[in-house]
Amino acid sequence: MGKSSIARIATLTIIILSVFNSTVKAPGNWNAYYYRLKICFINKGSSSYTPTLEDRLFLIFPNTSTQKTYIHEANPGVKRIFTDEDGNLLAELDFPETIEPGGNITVKIIIMVNITFRSLPEISIDSSGNFSDIPASLANYTAPSGAWKYDDEGLKYIADLATQIKGNDTNILRVVSKMVEYIGQKVIYPEGEKLRPPQYPDQTLPSTGETGRGDCDDQSTLLITMLRSVGIPAYLQTGGVVSPLYSVNGETWGGHLTLVSKGIGWHGWVEAYIPPWGWLPVDITYGYYYRRQDPLSSIKYSASARELMLESERYSSIDFVAEYLKTSERIMSSSIFIRMEEEVSEAPFPDKDHKQAEQPRGNIVPLPLLFPILAASIIMLAILFLLRRASPRFKGKV
Repeated sequence: MGKSSIARIATLTIIILSVFNSTVKAPGNWNAYYYRLKICFINKGSSSYTPTLEDRLFLIFPNTSTQKTYIHEANPGVKRIFTDEDGNLLAELDFPETIEPGGNITVKIIIMVNITFRSLPEISIDSSGNFSDIPASLANYTAPSGAWKYDDEGLKYIADLATQIKGNDTNILRVVSKMVEYIGQKVIYPEGEKLRPPQYPDQTLPSTGETGRGDCDDQSTLLITMLRSVGIPAYLQTGGVVSPLYSVNGETWGGHLTLVSKGIGWHGWVEAYIPPWGWLPVDITYGYYYRRQDPLSSIKYSASARELMLESERYSSIDFVAEYLKTSERIMSSSIFIRMEEEVSEAPFPDKDHKQAEQPRGNIVPLPLLFPILAASIIMLAILFLLRRASPRFKGKV
């Protein structure tokens, strides 16, 4: 719902491990794209500004079974690489200590990403597993944590609703489908509303029974809350559909943030554990469409499975809504103005050395520093969510 923006800066940066002497080409059925990011922090105040750890941290695109990332250029350099509690990789950039009045810090990144399509198994309700087939090791994906605290007083009505929808049904895929259909009928997509902040589930589906409003990550967050409350593992996945059709040009945060994006449409969806197949995408605003009359369309027609998707962060325990609000308030009350420009293209941008994205082995974050780092990683998450909201609506695409 998208992670990106300031968030991607890392993806490009961190990965300074293996050096290539020639351009990396995409293998057979893979597609090569170039991602360019430029972010400028401008101090329009009368006193110097000291960049926080939050300002210096950026998310890193993961290497997965469907994408491989290579850095072509990264400036400034990377000081450290971290892993947050949800498994996302973060890079701390080597910023100057202060930004003087009228001064600025500019970050420039160019990366190449080899992407291939995700392959989904043949699914059917008759073949679905039951609740007893869910591994106990996935209990953390059913916990009332992050933005999905279904045991809190304000969200209990959503958990009660999920219990009613489930009833006595033990077929996981059928329960997921019923919840998708319910949200699809009760929540409308906010057409034309760009650069919106993320919402909690009770904001997307009011307890009053009136029609709810929410875009890709809002509806996904609501579904995750419902799934977790009945014991189905789920988390929020973000990524961008690579296409020249998508562009964004807007301003928000009281003029403190300007976004320009070309060639990628950021998106958010649910990853749910459905035995016997494992983790599957459940995509309400792209895949589900009532006219299809197919309760499994949210999976079969998900953007993750039907488009070239640049995967970004996942969230299973971090309260990204609260952190977003905290970040936007901090920036708006400061003298810092941010301009972010990103572009994805099949044609290469001018580049320097090529460096492959690799994953660190284990968590290299000193334990006492872990929690400050978690909170600090949110500035790029905030911009990512704004970009996903500014992208074209996915719902109803065949």
